[in-house]
Amino acid sequence: MAVGGGSGVVNLYQCGGGGNGGGSSGASVLEAPAAGLWGGGGAFAAAPERPAPFRSLMHLTTAVDTLQFSADGQLMMMASRMKKDSLRLVHLPSGNVYANWPTRLTPLHYVHCGAFSPGGGFMAVGNAKGRVLLYRLHHYSSA
Repeated sequence: MAVGGGSGVVNLYQCGGGGNGGGSSGASVLEAPAAGLWGGGGAFAAAPERPAPFRSLMHLTTAVDTLQFSADGQLMMMASRMKKDSLRLVHLPSGNVYANWPTRLTPLHYVHCGAFSPGGGFMAVGNAKGRVLLYRLHHYSSA
């Protein structure tokens, strides 16, 4: 699970027993794992008063508007429309932010939305100019 704040900080929390941060245990949003989201007993187990994030990402400096996850739970896109070219990709199992993309030459402009294709092979980014930029993610063999 990821939670973005007004200051640009994104906290990543591990949910379920998978331990990969991506929630790829196969359970849907409506079906909580048997141990509950926070390791308690059952689907409606109470969350701890202050669950600790496994990673805090401080790579954005303005309010987080967009948090999108890839279908396989490997990638997360985080963006802010308040600052030009303010988008980062995160490898969820490790919690690391990709440093090599976007570059300062990537024409993102002010990012308003983003999405991953169901197969994970493509990522779309919508910006304030009314354009949708489509990027191929070469890590995925199928689109």
